[in-house]
Amino acid sequence: MSKVCQSKDLEALLQRKGLLVQACSQNVEFTGICNNSKEAKCGDLFVCKGMAFKPEYLKMAAERGAVIYMAEQKPIDIVDLPYILVSDVRKAQSVLARWFYDEPSNSFRLVGVTGTKGKTTTTHMAHAVMNAVYGRETGLISGVTCSVGSEVEAPHISTPESLELQYFYSLARQNGLPAVTSEISSQAYNVDRVYDQPFDYGIFLNIAPDHISDYEHPTMENYLWCKIKLLENSDVGIICRDTDYFDTVYNAAKAKCRRVCLVGEAEDCDYRFHNVEKRKPAGYTFLVTEKETGETHPYAILMDGVFNIKNAVAAIAVGRMEGGDPAAIADALRDLTVEGRGDVYVGGGVTVIVNYMHNGISCQAVLEALEKDYPDTHKVVMIGIGYRRSPTRVDDIARICSKYADHCYFTVEDPDTDDPVDIVNRLEKAAVGGKAKITKEPDRGRAAERAVWEAPDGAIIILAGKGGETTHKINGVQEPYESDPGIAKRVIAMREAAKAKQK
Repeated sequence: MSKVCQSKDLEALLQRKGLLVQACSQNVEFTGICNNSKEAKCGDLFVCKGMAFKPEYLKMAAERGAVIYMAEQKPIDIVDLPYILVSDVRKAQSVLARWFYDEPSNSFRLVGVTGTKGKTTTTHMAHAVMNAVYGRETGLISGVTCSVGSEVEAPHISTPESLELQYFYSLARQNGLPAVTSEISSQAYNVDRVYDQPFDYGIFLNIAPDHISDYEHPTMENYLWCKIKLLENSDVGIICRDTDYFDTVYNAAKAKCRRVCLVGEAEDCDYRFHNVEKRKPAGYTFLVTEKETGETHPYAILMDGVFNIKNAVAAIAVGRMEGGDPAAIADALRDLTVEGRGDVYVGGGVTVIVNYMHNGISCQAVLEALEKDYPDTHKVVMIGIGYRRSPTRVDDIARICSKYADHCYFTVEDPDTDDPVDIVNRLEKAAVGGKAKITKEPDRGRAAERAVWEAPDGAIIILAGKGGETTHKINGVQEPYESDPGIAKRVIAMREAAKAKQK
């Protein structure tokens, strides 16, 4: 039997949240919610949202059976439907979604992860840890995976729209999952996808200048504020001790969280890692000492880059506060890999690493780690930028990659309507002064092929920016893309075949 909701009950909730501007002239029963006119069904409440919203969308929703709509202002009299007016439709949509699905996250433990770099990796690490804690599969929602106990399509963004997110949470509850780990982007707070959503644990990894543009965050202050909002909505805040703006982040957490926990190398950390040793063929072993218990436990990870140890310790902290056994947590992390976040392919005389690094801070962290672990190795980087990326991101990526790499192949990453030739020219210009040889190749697939094929024996090649993605956005269309891992494996096989012929 379909769920039947009353508009008067929703209006009462919106009134309590300070969002209601004008109630509907009558009580209306509705059985579904949507904001995409193409997906509207009979009995739906339709949400009019988005800068690109057109009255024609509302007309289409009405024709498909919507019985009521919610908006910030009454659209042109294109339909004769009852309506609810609100002061902020994005916030109201999030409130609506949580209410419609009966606040599903109250039925399980919810972990949120934010940071300029490392969100996806840490989300997957925390998910693995929660699986170990509960001895069964738990939920995971990230930019690459959605696993909630039912088969659903993975979102194409780090944090789904509020209607979709709450639906996923409702499936997790329906399937009896004890916990869900969600990747929470700054944009999710900037456009209120998680407005009024509480978290049991909020992990704050780091912040650095990024996503500052007319199309994302207008200022660094706004970007920081959006990141901090996760902590302000969490019961327990977990903060990496070496984050920039630490005092601001810590004080905000202390003001709102029941408990604040620090992770890192510093002596004052609640979970302090030390005695780091390089692991072969990749990763590290390390110890973690817990301030509260005084206990020290051994752990290991398979991913290179010391920053991944910090990511792991943040996940370990959640698991230990949930009562997890250290040995079980260690087993969960020891051989964990995250697609596109450090995949390693060896053969044909080279090593290829597929990494999602796509901004200055992630490029710095990855390339510094490689320089430390492989100081005398020839390094090749293939990297691009996407649609409407900020000048700061372009400059940082080009400057840092040309500083550490011996050869940079500049290309694109989901250019959409931007000119690929203009993109690679901007990167080349920003790389002036670096040590790297520069090759411009606007065709991303061709750039990846060349980077692997043309590298000298013994080189380490990084294919950066898209991870395992199999589509490429060009002129508004998601075009098929072989994927960086697919190209890496194919060209390595070509190199091996060429070497076999030479023998």
